[in-house]
Amino acid sequence: MTLQSITAAFRPKKIKDTTVLVFRTIYLFTCFFLMIVFIVLGKVFVLLKRIPLAGKVFSTIESIIWRPQINRGYIKFFSLLEASRFSEVKRSYLINLALKNLLAKKTRTFITILGMSVGVGIIVLLLSLGYGVEKLVIGKVASLDELRIIDVSMGENTALHLDQNFMKKIQGLKNVQKVIPLISMVGKLTYNKANTDSIVYATSKDYIDFSKLKLIQGKMLSMETNRFTPTAGEVAGISTVIDEGTYAETTTGKSIDFNILPDDVAPVWEQSSITSQLLGYTPRIDEGYQGIEYWGDMYAPFSPYGKVAYDKYMEKFLGKWVRSRVPLFTKLADGSIQPQLNTLGQQIYKDAFIPEKNLQIIKVHEEGQVLGVTTPDSSASALLSTDQTASYSASIDQSVGGGIFETVSASTSSELEVVSVISTASATIGPKVLAFTSEPSKTAVVSSGMLNLLSIPASKAVGTKFNVSFIITKNLKPDLEGRGITSETEYQIIGVIDDPKVTCFFIPISDMDKLGITNYSQIKIVLSKQDFLPEVRKQIETLGFRTASTVDTVTQIESLFANLRVILALMGMVALGVASLGMFNTLTVSLLERTREIGGMKTMGVISNEVQDLFLAEAMILGLSGGFGGLVLGYIIGNLISLLISVIAIANGQGYLNLTYIPLFLSSFIIVASFFVGLLTGLYPARRAKHISALNALRYE
Repeated sequence: MTLQSITAAFRPKKIKDTTVLVFRTIYLFTCFFLMIVFIVLGKVFVLLKRIPLAGKVFSTIESIIWRPQINRGYIKFFSLLEASRFSEVKRSYLINLALKNLLAKKTRTFITILGMSVGVGIIVLLLSLGYGVEKLVIGKVASLDELRIIDVSMGENTALHLDQNFMKKIQGLKNVQKVIPLISMVGKLTYNKANTDSIVYATSKDYIDFSKLKLIQGKMLSMETNRFTPTAGEVAGISTVIDEGTYAETTTGKSIDFNILPDDVAPVWEQSSITSQLLGYTPRIDEGYQGIEYWGDMYAPFSPYGKVAYDKYMEKFLGKWVRSRVPLFTKLADGSIQPQLNTLGQQIYKDAFIPEKNLQIIKVHEEGQVLGVTTPDSSASALLSTDQTASYSASIDQSVGGGIFETVSASTSSELEVVSVISTASATIGPKVLAFTSEPSKTAVVSSGMLNLLSIPASKAVGTKFNVSFIITKNLKPDLEGRGITSETEYQIIGVIDDPKVTCFFIPISDMDKLGITNYSQIKIVLSKQDFLPEVRKQIETLGFRTASTVDTVTQIESLFANLRVILALMGMVALGVASLGMFNTLTVSLLERTREIGGMKTMGVISNEVQDLFLAEAMILGLSGGFGGLVLGYIIGNLISLLISVIAIANGQGYLNLTYIPLFLSSFIIVASFFVGLLTGLYPARRAKHISALNALRYE
């Protein structure tokens, strides 16, 4: 099928099919658009040849490239576009005639195009500032390397561990390039008889490199990585087996020791259902709690606790809950908690239910051991059996120094006092002392913020020594009861990182191997390409771990600037609307001035549709010229603004700041949009010219 046969199908016949009519209209305007672009560019090329110095260059380009190659294709392309016009005036002739009409009134045409360029230029400037600032902010937030990194930490499932087994599992995933572990803890520093606490990160040089930490003095850590022995067992995944259970019955009948997840508070419900009354919240305490595991209503997330059994009699899925007597707290709007007190000012305790997703199961007791759970009607201590009677005297103080509250003590009729809650600030049982199995590296890379805290001059930092004791928690060393602390060890500073806001230092991760630590605090996964990040994150989160990535921050930034660009575009549309009114006025005045000319054209045989096309061509040329001019104007003004801001930035020690950026798709959109603005603006004058009577036009004065 030839192009002639295709275009003939779209000739103005009695077309009833709306789809064909729309397609024909789009086709015709696309041809019109392409022809105008090529003809205008050709005229611009001719003007460029007249420039005194650069004209020779363009003349050479014309003789070598344009005439023998481009011009031949140019003519052939035009003949294809005009194939559907057999007995009508060629559009190329109408476009050239429209150009001559516009150039006949050069001043008016120039002012109209300038007004259109200003309107379009304002939109281009505002949008380019939006894109430029977004690109600048994202460039400061993240590099290309950081966009292919996933940070993995513990989720709500306390049965999972970040250990060697997990690392091997992740390393086996497709598209994973590198897996880097990190251990974070608290260190008690001693320097020049001054004591302070600091964050300690045990890792390798790879972690520091991928975290984009800048070394300003000394050297980095050794490339030596950890040689931890894999822990017993396997990384827990998601169970696909549904057990049988009975609603509101115990799962095993055994008592368990548990605690709330670190840095969390657990909701406390009256029954084992989230549709029951929410009594309050309970926090993590050093000694933990005792309770019994029950089947209750399911809850989200369904795995690994929220939907793990099925009651075939009630025909419902079940989740795991723990029943225990716990102190109740109220959560305030700022996220903090305060104790619930009775009329005597005493801490309120309730025998209630907690979803197991919020808990860390520490130990399951064998059957027959004393259970520290009371019935709802009992007032006995949470650490006493239910057949004893007890009276409570409680004193609750505000959290100080990391403690949640001070003490709640209970005394029985036998005068035995049992401490049920002790704050982390006033624990009476000291941490276990841990010892290195072999000599640690005794080298550290410190932050500039730590140097400021210890008043160590940066020039004298490398080689300075300090003493430190590491505080180890159970989540790092599962076989540890409570907390552990090492004896003071002397470390030497070998490097300084530029980070004045954070007090921390880095040590080789192999030092933790010598303390018997088997778990990690965090793992950084480096992918081969950023495109694989969503897939790998989903695989890791399916295992129950929590993931984070700089991509999340970048997405939020992009969303923010997308909304900002909409606002900027709406502001620019006001200026474009004013410019369009100026173009409309020009075309209307031109119509009135050339009324007699239109009458003469119609008497000579020019049909009304061709007169309409002539005026549309003028309008579209004005719009297209304004689009090109607006792009140039917006680009120049944007670069001038960047230059002025950069002068101030360089004077303050910063580099050049490019605040504007015009993507290719934005340039294309501006050109096409300007064309259609010209088209819409010229529709009314063109239709008026089409319907003018030839006889009346000739008599028009």
